[in-house]
Amino acid sequence: MRKISFIAVSTLAIAAATPALSQSTSVVTQDGNGNIAGVTQTGSNTSDVLQDGDNNSATVGQEGASNAADIDQTATGSNTAFVFQIAGSTGTFADIVQDGTSNGNVASIAQASAIDATSEIFQTDSTGGFADIFQGGGNGIENAAVIVQGDSSAAGGSVSGADGANSNIFQEGNRNFALSIQTGVSQISLIDQGLAGSDNGALVVQGAFGGGSSNAFILQVGDFDEAEIAQNSDGNDADIGQGNGSGNFALIDQGFVDGLAIGGDGNIGIIAQDGSDNFSAIQQNGLLAGSGNTADVLQVGDDNTSFVTQEGSTNTATVSQLTDGNSSTINQTGTGNTATVNQ
Repeated sequence: MRKISFIAVSTLAIAAATPALSQSTSVVTQDGNGNIAGVTQTGSNTSDVLQDGDNNSATVGQEGASNAADIDQTATGSNTAFVFQIAGSTGTFADIVQDGTSNGNVASIAQASAIDATSEIFQTDSTGGFADIFQGGGNGIENAAVIVQGDSSAAGGSVSGADGANSNIFQEGNRNFALSIQTGVSQISLIDQGLAGSDNGALVVQGAFGGGSSNAFILQVGDFDEAEIAQNSDGNDADIGQGNGSGNFALIDQGFVDGLAIGGDGNIGIIAQDGSDNFSAIQQNGLLAGSGNTADVLQVGDDNTSFVTQEGSTNTATVSQLTDGNSSTINQTGTGNTATVNQ
């Protein structure tokens, strides 16, 4: 009994002598032109910034765990938003929404030493937007990053907006997930999960009916990773690289126009895998229509499997499997197609 009482008293004494962890809430609302907002918080805090006007700029810096930051900007001018969550970003949340007809919006979120952190960026109806998310800092675990540029109804159905958008997601660590959706034309999306990690997942969806000329890149280095790229319409380039691991999965689907599968033309799909038990599948055109598509698959490792399906004319498929136990299946429909398999 004495020992228990001593522990209880000691605990109360330590609690009384220790400063309470800051738990502040900040709400900034600005309605007008040329607004600028800056918020700095330490501890476990919440920050909301609402800006309605032209040429808005907002920066939120938070240090500590369980912080939440939300920036909403609606303007006819260019919006700029930055969120920095550092020093033990455990269980943190960051959200940036840039709405309206403004062009050239910039949004960036950095969650250093991130564990169980979530980042979201939404840019709608704007041209030339830039979105960037960084999560990790050496020990990133179970983080989620989502970037949507354009109509968020995205995969399938009618999509529009966000022409010339640029999206970048960098994640370091294990069991992370990244999603990039771009629904316009002439876009670039990069997901980099290549800084020492495993069990990561990445998905890129790009395109709009009658559009194209988009580029998507996914890089993963680790075990049991998954990567998928789906591109809508013509003239797209998709690249997936997976290395130094086993059990990886990669899929490139090009040509699902408005979810109707009526074909996409002039697309390039490339998959490179270095490891064992990898699986790779490239599908182009999406049921007839189109020509001039190219598929290239490189697999270095044991027990790899590759499927390439092409529809249309003048398509080219090349599969290189450089070790034993690999299998390859190529289906081509049309005239003047060329298939090359090296095992």
